[in-house]
Amino acid sequence: MMTTIVTFITTRIVAVFITTIVIVAAVPSLIILIHGNTITISTGPVASSARQNDEEERARLVLQVRTAGHDVVVLLNSEEATCDAQIALLSKVSKLTPAQTAAAIQKGKSKFHLRASQFVREVEADEDEFEHLAVISTETQQVFLARILQIRISALGDDGTTGALITICQTIIIEIRTIVITVVVTDGGDDDDD
Repeated sequence: MMTTIVTFITTRIVAVFITTIVIVAAVPSLIILIHGNTITISTGPVASSARQNDEEERARLVLQVRTAGHDVVVLLNSEEATCDAQIALLSKVSKLTPAQTAAAIQKGKSKFHLRASQFVREVEADEDEFEHLAVISTETQQVFLARILQIRISALGDDGTTGALITICQTIIIEIRTIVITVVVTDGGDDDDD
């Protein structure tokens, strides 16, 4: 009887020991979910794979928003360079001294740069806000892409509409042209005595 009990206990201890080793070895590949009194065991790659896909999807969405934002910033910078070139051409028709002409042109370029940089900051703020959202979805991405598109349309215009930067550039050119071309005529009187 004693041998039967020892054999029974030994068999159970070995079985428990083997089961423990199998479970410990399998833990990295198992996920145990406890819902109330029910324990569900699933294969391990499920959670890490989903998390990895979420991170890849997030990175893809962030990259798309960053790319769209970068494209708009490039367009804004291009418009600024174009306007700067147009403003610089005014120096050739100036009737003022070179110093006065340079000051008027620099003032115009600074005014345009200030306005263009406001649009650039808006785009960069949207990019940054999107990147720092806790949860990112394709719907959220579409909202931010629409916001960036709206900034582009406001700044540069679209489909026959004139954007703010184009209007500002033309206004600055007119202002500078008025300053550099206008010649003040002093009335010195006519010395002809008839």
